Amino acid sequence: MTQTYSGDAAIPSQASGENAATNPGLAPFDISDYRGVAGYNFYKEDPLIRRFVAQNTGDQTAKHAAAIQNHLMEFGELAGGVLNDLTIDAHKEGKYGEVVQFDAVGNRIDEVRYCYEQREIRRICFEQGIVNLNYHEDWPHEFTMLHRMALAYLANQNGEGGVTCPLAMTDGMIRVLEALGTPEQKERYLPLVAGPESDSHFMAGQYVTERVGGSNVGQNRTVARKREDGTWILNGEKWFCSNPGDLWVTTARVLDAAGEPTGTIGMFLVPRIKRNGDLNGCRILRKKDIIGSRGKITVETVYEDLEAEELGRPAHGLANMIKYVIGTSRIHVAVAASGMSRRAFLEARAYVQSREAYGKKVIEYPTVLRTLAEMQILHSSMNWCNFRNYLWSDEKHAASQLLTPLLKYVSTTHATWITHEAMMLHGGNGILGDFSVLPRLHNDAIINETWEGTHNIIGEHVLKAFSRPRIRQAYFELIEDNLKVYEAGDVELPYVKKMFQQERRVLEDCEDYGSEWASMNRLAICDALYHCLALSEWMREAGDGEELIIGFARGLAEIVERGRLGPTRPHGIFSDRDLLEALVAY
Repeated sequence: MTQTYSGDAAIPSQASGENAATNPGLAPFDISDYRGVAGYNFYKEDPLIRRFVAQNTGDQTAKHAAAIQNHLMEFGELAGGVLNDLTIDAHKEGKYGEVVQFDAVGNRIDEVRYCYEQREIRRICFEQGIVNLNYHEDWPHEFTMLHRMALAYLANQNGEGGVTCPLAMTDGMIRVLEALGTPEQKERYLPLVAGPESDSHFMAGQYVTERVGGSNVGQNRTVARKREDGTWILNGEKWFCSNPGDLWVTTARVLDAAGEPTGTIGMFLVPRIKRNGDLNGCRILRKKDIIGSRGKITVETVYEDLEAEELGRPAHGLANMIKYVIGTSRIHVAVAASGMSRRAFLEARAYVQSREAYGKKVIEYPTVLRTLAEMQILHSSMNWCNFRNYLWSDEKHAASQLLTPLLKYVSTTHATWITHEAMMLHGGNGILGDFSVLPRLHNDAIINETWEGTHNIIGEHVLKAFSRPRIRQAYFELIEDNLKVYEAGDVELPYVKKMFQQERRVLEDCEDYGSEWASMNRLAICDALYHCLALSEWMREAGDGEELIIGFARGLAEIVERGRLGPTRPHGIFSDRDLLEALVAY
């Protein structure tokens, strides 16, 4: 069914004034009725993701493959239409969520309340089954990782929007309940977070970080005491509580029988309302003042005799948290970066195609075309690799244990740069929050760089994964498979292969120079790991001789050699204006 919304965002901004006919300053100009890419079908307008989906649904029945394509086309229209407009209006002053600690007569309630637009965004996305389509009776097929992440990719083209962080955490909640929940927990909580009839639309959260540390969860000071009935009582505090709502996972240090802290950090499941109907012992102190992801609320809390249930064995709490919750979140962070960078590129391209400066369209200037081409190449490369990793993750491929944190780092880094460059291509209009979505997307992109581990933390996780022989071998097998396909074809890309070999040598240096050198250069090693994967992926895809795919390969190779916006090669891809225009138009 078509969704409609007629809020402020649906009304084009245009010059006004009764004297427009006589005052030249009020006359119409090149962007008088400009609305950017609002109204686009984000799936229809994305040939690369359509190519990937078409290539990788061949194992499904024709009916299943067609259903995936139809669903993505439908959601792409929603994302660029009604969801875009709702998101813009939900991010205006006075519309952000608020914390209500007490009711009218002074009872403690600790509720989070959102505006109509934010609730509608969540309802529409929830009903579209972004993370729970397999719970919909009218979806008779498997709900693949590819399908799930393609939906998330489209949703993130409106930025975090107050929904994509909550849906990521809800996805993690569903997965951990399915994997570790007791029969009673599954029966009680899965209908709440995944049931199509539920009115708890992505109201599942994560409360892990404390003032003493974020990624270093082992420093948690919140303690958990087990009662005779098997439930747990938690006391402590949490510094970043994302998406407070109906149900959340949390961590705490387990106390022994004598009440003394142990070295075990357990993972626990917490409902906002206890089984007897009373409010649980989680007290919201205040809403965090975060520069991005402002559509959803993040709070500080104190646990006062909070009732919780163990989720899996407490002794495996940290391992399970990383495997099911943080791992899922990192996958979503990467796809969020892909979606945000795609939207930033689309907005930049649309603007410079419309805007005039010094007698010609802005896109006609070589430096602008070159910047757009680099944005497109960087986005397309990391997006392609992300979706390849989603397939490998679905297959439980060992290399995915390395690629998931790696692509979280790479994708968020590129997304922040791409959103920044998109703002710069808008000139002064780029910093206006009511002109385009770009300032909001840029701030959301920065948040993604920190969420689930900053770069150095992520780099350490990548190095640890790369040091494990089974994972290392699996990674190189993927690379070698790509090279075999390339070598079997007729297309020759000597420069691309040269850059690949250069990056491969960086990985060999890890063995020659030892662990201290590797730790100091962890991000450079991460870059080399990514470049080897991305270059080999484009070499593989270039086998059919398609000019644009060859262009992506050559373009990425040149960026690898000289860096973003470095001096271009005199006879390289960036000297071919026709090819650059084709890449930018793709």
